[in-house]
Amino acid sequence: MLDNEVYGNTGGQESGMTNKGQVLKMAPLGKKFEKMDMVGMAKLAGCAYVATVVPNNPRRVESVIKKAVLVAREIGPTYIQAYTSCNIEYSIPTDKVMEDAKSVENDRYQFSEHLTEEAKHYLATRYGYKEYLPKPATAAALPQA
Repeated sequence: MLDNEVYGNTGGQESGMTNKGQVLKMAPLGKKFEKMDMVGMAKLAGCAYVATVVPNNPRRVESVIKKAVLVAREIGPTYIQAYTSCNIEYSIPTDKVMEDAKSVENDRYQFSEHLTEEAKHYLATRYGYKEYLPKPATAAALPQA
């Protein structure tokens, strides 16, 4: 889902994805309710891979899309929520869009990934994503004899 936090193509009114309190042209009193938690809904619905990204890190975006496609092919549904600023409705100059993305990432749209254990195992064993391999037990964590 490309999340620009507003219905920008239809005049700038609030949407379910608009942040609470946000004032827009067609929502002059501000949004009264919290933004919908679509990431939480995707997890609850049983998606095997769920991620949030912003466009200021193209390699991360590429990696997220690749993992989502691989998991969707063999394991189950996937969901990516990507922030894309609505520079017209939020009056962000075109040359400042990537700065806005970085600001939003630092403020409310941090990179996140959620994978089921099956998806982690699949990506690690089939495609070499070693970061999803189980961590070996440390000596401190082992029972003492």
